[in-house]
Order: sequence, then C-alpha cells, then structure tokens
Amino acid sequence: MKRLLHIGLLAVLVAVGVGAVAPASAQERNASRLVLEDTTYVDVSMGVAAAAGELHDVFEPLRQLGGTLDASSRRKLGDVSLYGHFGYGYGHAQGSTWRGWIDPYETPFMLADSVPGNLSLEQYAMEAGIGVPVGSGWSVGVNAAYDVTLMAKHKDLRNKNTAMAFRIAPGINWHGDVLGLGLDLGYERSTERVEYTQVSESKENMLFDIYGLWLYHASGFASAENRRMKERNRLFGDFQFDVDAGPVQVHNNFRALWERSVQTEVGYNNLQFGEVDAWTWSDDLSLSIGEAHLVEASAAFSTMQGLRPLQRQELDPDSRIRVWVTYGDPVFCYWRRYHAEQLQYTLGTTWKLIVGLENWGMEHSYTEYPHRFEQRISNMAASLSLEIPAGPFTLVPWAAYSHAYDSYTDDTPWQLSGPLREQWDNWDGDNILGAMDVRWSSASGRCYVNAHYIIGGVPGPDDDRLRHMASLTLGFVF
Repeated sequence: MKRLLHIGLLAVLVAVGVGAVAPASAQERNASRLVLEDTTYVDVSMGVAAAAGELHDVFEPLRQLGGTLDASSRRKLGDVSLYGHFGYGYGHAQGSTWRGWIDPYETPFMLADSVPGNLSLEQYAMEAGIGVPVGSGWSVGVNAAYDVTLMAKHKDLRNKNTAMAFRIAPGINWHGDVLGLGLDLGYERSTERVEYTQVSESKENMLFDIYGLWLYHASGFASAENRRMKERNRLFGDFQFDVDAGPVQVHNNFRALWERSVQTEVGYNNLQFGEVDAWTWSDDLSLSIGEAHLVEASAAFSTMQGLRPLQRQELDPDSRIRVWVTYGDPVFCYWRRYHAEQLQYTLGTTWKLIVGLENWGMEHSYTEYPHRFEQRISNMAASLSLEIPAGPFTLVPWAAYSHAYDSYTDDTPWQLSGPLREQWDNWDGDNILGAMDVRWSSASGRCYVNAHYIIGGVPGPDDDRLRHMASLTLGFVF
C-alpha cells in the first residue's frame, strides 16, 4: 500500500511539474495501456499562433493572437508506467461578439451581447496517468485530468467566465501475442459561471437570451439579473481492439458518451434556463500494411435534446421574496443531430502521399408552439498532401476543397437574422483551403521546430472573404 501511495503521488507530481507538447487529449484515456510501450521522455514546448480574416464562424473573433507552454512526460519505474501533462495557454482576440459561453457550440441556450470587443482567454490543463501490470498480459490503470479556463470581454457589456472540468477514468487492458483488448469507463464534471457587468452609465446595452436557432428574448442590462451557472455531467466508455499480425496491424477505438447539462441563475430564486441531454458515439480505426500503406477512418454521430422549464414567479410566504417556481417536467423544444465521417490513405515510407475525404452534416430544429424552425447542412471535403523530406526538414504542402451539397435554413423576424445569416453563409458556401507545414528536427532529436500556415477562402472574384492562420512551435526533448 505504501508503494502504491508513492507511485500515485509521483504520477501527480509528474503531471503538474512536467506537462506536454501535445494537448492532453492526445494521450489515451485508458492509462492501463501505458505499459504496452517501454518509453521514457520529457517533452517541453512553447508556441505562438495567430489568425485573422473575414471568413470565420460568428462566435470566432476577427483577429486573435495567443501563446502556449506545454510539457509532458512518460516514465517507467520498474513495471509501473507513468504519464503527466501540464499546459498553459493565453490568447487575446479582437472583434468578438455573441460569445456568452467559452464553448458556445455545446448548448443551444445562450446569454450573449452583440457589441464587438476585445476578449482574453486563459487556460490551464493538468493530466496524470498510471498503468500497472497485474498478471500475464493484464494491466490496470487510472487517468485523471483537471482543467481551468478563464475568459473575459473588455468592452461593455463585459462578461467574465470561470470554468472548471475534472475527469477520472479507470481502465483495464489485456494484450496477447496477436490480439489486444482494452476498456475504460469514466466520469467528468464541469462547471462554468458567467457574469455580465457594465462600466459606462451613458448607454443602455442589450443582453440577449438565445434559446435555439437564434430565437431570442432581449432586455436592457440589469446587473442583478445577468448571472448564470452551467453544470455538466458526463459518463463515457472506450473499448480498444488491437491486432498485431506482423506486417498487418489494426487499432480500433470505439467510444460512447452521455452528458446532461443544466443552466441556472447564480443566486437564490431558482430561475432555470434550460437542460441538455446528449449522446455521442464515435469510432476510430487505423490499418497499416507494412511500412508503406496506412488507412485511417473515423466516424462520429451525436444527438442532442434541449428542454426548457415551465416557471413563474411567486411570493415566498416565509421570506416574502419572489422566487421562481417550476411546474411539471421540462418541455422538449430543441433537437440536433450531427454526423462526421473521415477516410485517409497514406502511401510511402520516405516520401508520403496522403489523400483524404471527409463528410459531415448537421440538422437541428427548435419548436416555439405552434411554429417549428429548421436548419440542415451537409458538406463534403477532399484533400491532398505530400510529406517531403529535405535533410533535417520535412515539408508538407496541403490543399483541400469543401462543398456544401445539401442545405436549408429558416429565416424569420423571430430570429436574430444578422448572426444567423452570417453563420449560415460560412457553412453553406464552398471553400478552398491551402496549407504548408515545415518541420525541423536536430540530428540528436533533442530539439524541434514546427511551423504551420493555412489559408481558407471562398472561390469567386466577387468575394474577398479569407482567413489566415499561422503557428510556430519550439520544443525540446530530454
């Protein structure tokens, strides 16, 4: 027991003190599979990234600049395998609107304002994993993660967001000479609090309560009423399947996730704003034949239901304060279905040719009885890239073309037609994308530099909407 306590403490210290060049999600959540690789390293990197241009989703800023510091470590202590990660990121954005939540895509129920302003985003990410063999081919492990995110807008109306997420996932794995099987089950809880304030007293700003497909209520800002808390609980599971038959290797991961999110007022009077129930299924497959052929395929499908409570204010006879009282179960009002499929083939060993095809679609609706509003979009993209070695450098030019082949949206005075149309124009049009990656690694492999640039645009001489994105990363491996 004392040895296990020391091992667990070391895993946490490695996670906090060392951290990763790749984000925490790059490490498998099934920590029992850490024992499959005899790996020891420390990887520390720092990077900067920027983006600017008119072609962006309505929630994204016009321009943004950010930096990151990441560190990760893998270590083997006898039979015990450890993983740790720490990441820090800070970003500054200009021209940001409608950004009431840190991730505005995860719920249809929004609190937002329409005034463009500067935005700052600060993120801390910590993760630790431990894997221990327990028998012939068997191993167990635990993965844990803790993230904190802070966001603030610096122009009236000013929203300040504070978010936390904690995840724990025990796992088990068995691996024979040819076949391997793994399973992990986990729980994640996250909270986010948003508060709106106003510095200037010379102008009344409008705050929008958005509840699906840009249907809304609008009211003048009142500091005592514009605070929300969002709580989300997730249950998930991953099943891994591996085949190692000499030159043929297969790796597959199937994932299922259920989540429930609830929004309430930060205060004492029980006001509720909506609930979300969602299911997500996804599968990732990798098939390699020898060193020259690699096929990667993935598919994801999710459904989401949004429900609004039936409430009215009543006077509490004891406190003599008016409180919100809920009647019956929440009423179903919002529905969304999303799917995405991706296929990629890589040919070659030194020089590599990569061909990709991606298809995704979304449809959602909102019901405000007796009216029903709908929107749907289907998009397909083809891509082609080369991986070209040039001494210590690797050059990766990449090009893609995406086409929306089926689309429909309602557009009525009941909706915020400006952001609705702006977002729809980005989804509904064809896009041409081009990119170039340049990677450099020292002869010892202890130092590396990655540079990335991508440009996206709408084809046609009459539309100058473009988006430029660039990043530079410097890393060291010990």
